[in-house]
Amino acid sequence: AMVTAVTGFVAIFNDLGLSAAVIQKSNINQQQVSAVFWINVLISLGIAVLIAILAPVLVNFYHEPRLQNITLVFAFSIFLSGLSLQHNALMKRQMQFKRLSLIQIGSTAASLIIGVLLAWQGFGYWAIIATMVLLPVFSSISLWIVCDWRPVMVLKADQVNSFLKFGAGMTGFDLVNYFSRNMDNVLIGKYAGPAALGFYSKAYQLLMLPITQLRNPLNAVALPALSSLNNAPDQYRSFFKRYLFTLAFFCMPLVIFCGIFSEELILIILGKQWAPAAVVFKILAIASFIQPVASTQGLVLITTGRSKRYFLIGLVNSIVVVMGFYIGVQWGMIGVAISYAVVMYVGFIPFLYFSLKDSPMNVGLFLKEILYPAIFALIAGTAMYFFKMQFIYLPPILLCGFGFVVGGIAYLAPWFSH
Repeated sequence: AMVTAVTGFVAIFNDLGLSAAVIQKSNINQQQVSAVFWINVLISLGIAVLIAILAPVLVNFYHEPRLQNITLVFAFSIFLSGLSLQHNALMKRQMQFKRLSLIQIGSTAASLIIGVLLAWQGFGYWAIIATMVLLPVFSSISLWIVCDWRPVMVLKADQVNSFLKFGAGMTGFDLVNYFSRNMDNVLIGKYAGPAALGFYSKAYQLLMLPITQLRNPLNAVALPALSSLNNAPDQYRSFFKRYLFTLAFFCMPLVIFCGIFSEELILIILGKQWAPAAVVFKILAIASFIQPVASTQGLVLITTGRSKRYFLIGLVNSIVVVMGFYIGVQWGMIGVAISYAVVMYVGFIPFLYFSLKDSPMNVGLFLKEILYPAIFALIAGTAMYFFKMQFIYLPPILLCGFGFVVGGIAYLAPWFSH
C-alpha cells in the first residue's frame, strides 16, 4: 500500500487519456492509433525509469528499506502494461467484452494461483506483490494474442493532436483524483503507521471489490455506447437512465448489507486478526452508498467530450477531499474514513449539477432514477439490522447468510408492490 500510493500516482501519465480518446472518437484510422501506441510506449518507459529512481525516496520517506526492491518490480510491470493499452481500447471500442472478460478472468486466475503458491512457500509480502504485478503482465500478453491489431512505425503530431487535447483533460482529472483518493493512504501510513494503513487499506479494498465487479462491466459498455449516441440526446438520455438505475438497483442494497454485517464479513473473509478494520469498513460503507452513482457524472462528461470541465470538477473535488483527510487524520484511520463520508455527501449535489449542466441529463432526472433503489435499500437495511440484533448469537457465516436473505426479501418486496 505504501508503494502503490505513490507509484500509481506517477503511472497515471502512462496513458494520458489516449485510450478513452480512441474509444470516444467517432472516426479513427491505423496511423492515428499507431501514433498513440508509440506515445504510450515512450511514456511507459519514462515512467518506469522515474519510478525506479523514486525507490530510495520512498525508503527515506517511510523509513522502510524493504520498499526499494518492491518499487523496482512495480516499475517493470508498469512498462509492460503500457504495451497493450491500445489493444484494450480497440477491443472496447468494438465492444468485444466477452473476449476482454475471458482475458481478465484468465489473467486474474493465473496471478492469484502464483500468489497463493508463493504465500504457501513462505515468501511473505512478495506473494501479494506477485499477484498485483503479474496481473497486468498476463493481461498484456493475452491482449496481444487475442487482438489482431498491430502498430505501424508512425509518430506524427498531426495524427494525434485531437487525441492529446481530449486526453489532457482526462489526465488532469485522473491526476488530481488519484492524488485525493490516495492521500488517505499516504497520511495514514505516515502518521499512523503500517498497521493502521493495513487495516484501512484492506477495509477499503474489500468494500470496493463487489462494487467494482458491478460497476466496471457497466462502465465498459456504457462508454462506447453513450459516445456513439452523442448526437442523439433522447437516445442518450434513455440509455443513461437505464444504466444509472441498474447501477443503483444492485449497488445500493449491497453496500447496505456490507455496512450492517461489517464485523461478520471481516471475520469470515480476513480472520479475527483484522477485526479493527471492521469499524473503517462500516464508515466507508456509508460513503459508498452513493459513491457508485455519484461517479457516473464523470461518464457523462467523457462521453459528451467535455474533458476540460471533467478536469476542473475533479480538481475542486480533490482539494475538498484532501482538506478533509488532513483534518481527519488527527483522529487516525477512523477520522480519515469519517472525513471521506462527510465530503462525499456534502459535495454530491453541487458536483452533480455542474457535471450534468448542458448535457442530455439533469439533476432531477438523475435523482428520480436512484430514488426508489435508495429508499428500498434503506428499508432492507432496517430489516437486516433488526434481524442481526435479534439473532446476534448465530455463527457469523449463518448470520450473514440469513441476513442476506432477509435483506433481499425486504428489498425486492416493495418493487413488486410498486
